[in-house]
Amino acid sequence: MKFGILALVGLLLVATVAAHGAQRVVLVEQFTNSGCPACNSIKDTMVVVFQDLIDQAKIVPILYHTWWPYPSDPFYLFNPQEDSLRTMYYAGFEPWIEYLYVPSFRFDGKYIKDPSDFATIQEWVDFFYQTVDSLVTIPSPLRIKITDNTFSPDSDSVYVSFDVVADDDASFNMILYLAVTEWRHRYSYPVGKHDHAFRDFVPDANGYSIPGGMSAGDSLHFDWSYYVDPEYRTDRLVTNIFIQRSGTRKIQQAVRQEPSAYAGVEITGGDVCVKLEKNVPNPFTSKTTISFSLARPGKVELGIYTLTGRLVTTLVDHQVDAGSHKVTWDGRDRFGNEVGSGVYYYKVRTASETRSGKMILLR
Repeated sequence: MKFGILALVGLLLVATVAAHGAQRVVLVEQFTNSGCPACNSIKDTMVVVFQDLIDQAKIVPILYHTWWPYPSDPFYLFNPQEDSLRTMYYAGFEPWIEYLYVPSFRFDGKYIKDPSDFATIQEWVDFFYQTVDSLVTIPSPLRIKITDNTFSPDSDSVYVSFDVVADDDASFNMILYLAVTEWRHRYSYPVGKHDHAFRDFVPDANGYSIPGGMSAGDSLHFDWSYYVDPEYRTDRLVTNIFIQRSGTRKIQQAVRQEPSAYAGVEITGGDVCVKLEKNVPNPFTSKTTISFSLARPGKVELGIYTLTGRLVTTLVDHQVDAGSHKVTWDGRDRFGNEVGSGVYYYKVRTASETRSGKMILLR
């Protein structure tokens, strides 16, 4: 169903890896709208198909809501800029009517098909499965390993640590994206429930550029975080990470994972190695003290991060004895510059555990 529209407008490590690439997970991007009859007619069918292929670890689905035919679609209005940018990323050049329609699907950024091209829903479903099954057999040169995907203590942010590993040569320009979705969210009638709906890009819709790509054996490590909007259902949130080749727009790899519950200072028991206390004072104007304790000695990293996960400064990065410890942060970055007012996160990490907390700096 087509409508006329207006433009709206690391750390590098070396590792021993396999030479034949990694198992590919297919990114399926659907462009839809709550007021689109054809979109709604296949919605329940696609819920079943998506879940089946997610359970088989074959796909990462993301549904972007457009601004037509129903411009008041609340999924679109929640983040119209990034929804529009992602839609226009694939649109090409004017006249966009030739490129944009709903419902439309892109498999790994390259393969486009519309359910209306098939005589029956069953034929469309059969094609969908065949396409995914064909794409997953193509090895990817890259792997994405999520090592931490955890809610903050008050669940207003999610911390994400992950590695991108090149099992084979990937020496081409590419872009790394982190997209936040909800596997189900319900608005009042007539919108209703939608699954795998896009909510936000981290750090933004432009993604993180990796110019020149990666050679076989390379690895990049990332520590990011994203804000959990009060409208989100925290029990239905999903962290999606994918890598797209510049120019060809071919998706190289994708992964999805639901954030886990915070396992920080509230946890007690004999298995706990590190305990992180709330910083004092909080809020603070010039200095604040962060206290933590170890059940046994070990290497400790304690860093300060922005809301987007950018490292501000490192306060501890060495072997620490068992017992209680206190560290003071003076509101400066690692270059000695005063940082501005705002919300910051402190994260303490050992070989086996990560704990984090939130603090507010007021200048």
